Amino acid sequence: MDTYFKKELAPGKMIRPFMVAGVLEEDYPGERTSKASHAYMEQMLAQAQIDFANKEFQEFNTFMLCGMEGKWTVCDAQSPRYAAGHYYVMEKVALMPIYLELESESVQDITVRTHECRLVMLLNGSTVYDNKDFYDRKHPRSYVFEHEENTNFETITLHLNAGKNIVMVVTGKIDRGTGISFSMELVSSQAQLYATVPLSMDEEVRTEIIRSQMETHMEDDSYVQGEIPKLYVGGFPLSHCQVRLQVVSEKGDMIISSVCGSADDPKSVADAEENIALEGINEPGEYQVDLTWLLSNGAMLTEKVLNFTMVEVLAPYPGWEHFEERRQQSLERLAAQGNALGLYRLGRADEIDADKIRVMCDKIERRADCADFDLMPLLWLMWEDREAGLLATEITQMVKQAALNFRYWVDEPGTSSMFYCSENHRVGFHVCEYLAGLLYPEDIFTNCGQNGMYHSLKGRMHLVEWLNQRCRVGFDEPHSDSYLPVTISALLVLREVLPREEYLLRNMVNILLDFLTFIFAVSDFEGVMATPRGRSYNMPLRTRFSSTINGLFWIFFGNAPTNMKFANQEMAFSYYVPPKALCELADNFTPATFTFKEGIMHFDKHNADFTIRRTPEYMIGGVRDHNVGKCDMHFISSMIVLPGDISIFFSSPNNVAEGSGLRPDYWAGQAFLPRVLMHGRTLAVIWHNVNNPDIWMTHCHFNARKFDEVISEAGWTFGRKVDSYVAIYSSAPHSFRKEGLYAGRELISFGNETVWLAECGSRREDASFTDFIKKMLAAKVVQEGEKFTFDSPSSGRLEFGLSEGFSVDGKSVEIPDDLVSSPYLRSHYGSGRFDYTCPGFNVTQWSYPASE
Repeated sequence: MDTYFKKELAPGKMIRPFMVAGVLEEDYPGERTSKASHAYMEQMLAQAQIDFANKEFQEFNTFMLCGMEGKWTVCDAQSPRYAAGHYYVMEKVALMPIYLELESESVQDITVRTHECRLVMLLNGSTVYDNKDFYDRKHPRSYVFEHEENTNFETITLHLNAGKNIVMVVTGKIDRGTGISFSMELVSSQAQLYATVPLSMDEEVRTEIIRSQMETHMEDDSYVQGEIPKLYVGGFPLSHCQVRLQVVSEKGDMIISSVCGSADDPKSVADAEENIALEGINEPGEYQVDLTWLLSNGAMLTEKVLNFTMVEVLAPYPGWEHFEERRQQSLERLAAQGNALGLYRLGRADEIDADKIRVMCDKIERRADCADFDLMPLLWLMWEDREAGLLATEITQMVKQAALNFRYWVDEPGTSSMFYCSENHRVGFHVCEYLAGLLYPEDIFTNCGQNGMYHSLKGRMHLVEWLNQRCRVGFDEPHSDSYLPVTISALLVLREVLPREEYLLRNMVNILLDFLTFIFAVSDFEGVMATPRGRSYNMPLRTRFSSTINGLFWIFFGNAPTNMKFANQEMAFSYYVPPKALCELADNFTPATFTFKEGIMHFDKHNADFTIRRTPEYMIGGVRDHNVGKCDMHFISSMIVLPGDISIFFSSPNNVAEGSGLRPDYWAGQAFLPRVLMHGRTLAVIWHNVNNPDIWMTHCHFNARKFDEVISEAGWTFGRKVDSYVAIYSSAPHSFRKEGLYAGRELISFGNETVWLAECGSRREDASFTDFIKKMLAAKVVQEGEKFTFDSPSSGRLEFGLSEGFSVDGKSVEIPDDLVSSPYLRSHYGSGRFDYTCPGFNVTQWSYPASE
């Protein structure tokens, strides 16, 4: 029988189990060029073959690989593809080692394949595969925003002995993102074959431990002060081990230390029925939960680390009349954190810490990724102080030196770890270059040997094109909670430094600031960016208190709580005052539908077509047929938001790992973008013709703890929060996940093809929650081949193909040809003209040059 530790293999199936040690990482000391990094990786892989030659291990053994220590443990990832890694601002060397044993009934040749990557494979101590030609091959072109999945494979023939055969694989990369994934499929074999991992203990004991590990999870990973975090330790009552629990603050203080034992153990703090309440934790910050599984004699077996955040919340402070007070409070919060802009604006320039500025300048001098985010506010600080002279000479000289040595664009000499080409970075670099040139017009910038006047003109040239594109076609990172705050920061700086004579540029900047204010206002639902996202990451998708845009919303509107840590320094430091009428749209929940067609950098489909429904009880939105079937690093093409910080969205991951070093990861982005259709208050998310074998399920983020009621019945899952309702259906059955980090917080449908349906409702629209459920259960759902029909109780008869076509009540649903179409703003895509019809803001704006 198959177990966690031994499985019979069959052609066409992934090879499992195997042992892993995560990704081993160290700083990369070489030049930041492809030639140098490839040569360095070759040295590492050559050493790896020496380190692993003729070695044999058991689980929990430690080992050295290229000077880095690792520890073997069985891979418990439930995805076919195993992944690990992190994100850094400078390049790291990353190696991923894999170890397994193949038990063969007889001598035989087998064929296996892995996804194309640079790797070496050892069999029984000798190297049997080393694809040194990897870098000379022609690889698929990679683009800026999306991640094109490489469909090529490494195909390897292994000559197995009868009995045990030891297989070791090492793959690696040098990059800022050290995310590496690995899977291995058996293509063909001639005799019975098993994959096993060598255990260092009785299998019954190890089985209990791994089940306990897989079921152990936090109830949630983000709490507000006053809430009690809860932990579920799986497998109680445990027969063979105990679990030591320690909670450590980000300062390293031990908050909780206890032991969870068997049901009759007096030291136990958990049983099979209840979560462990982690009481007494109320200080804001990051907390680490260290769990160690121990034998009865105290010997450590294995461990697991979980994390959660305790958030200090700033209460809502609504009303346009309090806008400047909110800005002032944001400045005070920034100053309390030692922020230079906040201190300067409050008249406390003498308190600016030169050491903090030195750290920022060091990052800029090293040209670390996102150095432009640090340089821009420092240059703005120099601009503000150019006549007042309040800053210490030490600070102004450090900033000037960093600015003169910087690499402002890809056409300049030298290399860097900085990413230039995304929308937010483009405008950031251009503003930095323009402003640095204005500040130091006669100084020579050492990286390219040109003076400041040259750089200001070059920065201006790029800015004109960037501003013109945005005024005509919106944003390439549409509705991004992570990057629109960065984009608006650059625009705010530019607004303050542009000379009055530059009225054409000033006009475009002001038009875009108003347009962003509009987007923010109609996207804000209790402090959540309640729309699908052009670029977003894991935690910001799941809670408003991890999204920096939440702090920006608080300054603009003040109508929802915010994380005390979040305050946009550029918005607080600026003098920009958004139009009152646009800000008041944030509190105007008259039911309305908004459509957006934004962006030009999206492969063969040159825009993203958003449809969003906004009501007092919920928001629901989808992006129509966007790059269906492509692998995307950040895009979230559907979103539902209810009160109480409830975000519901769907994705198809190809592994269970998380973090910005892995793109896409478990929640952010898509391994295979679905077809999405939206009408009324109904959403369809369709995975069809999925050609990615690593996608083993699709899932829906559904945090049950935040609802007042959750009911599962007849293939549907229903949720109620106060008077807001949602219903979720999938054509392939779904259920709450019971293992892994998100037990109780996600709905899973196994298999890689399904149609998810979602419909929102409310007491205002549907009477009671019971009435809503009855209507949804009575709604007819029919799938005949590739034709799907749903008789929505509220939105009409939806008919669509799994690949094409969409009609409601027999009428085709067309895609609007407007940049934005709504009751309050209309702009034809590409026109550069904005017609506002808000109460108190009936204005037509023309950008330069407008085509209408």
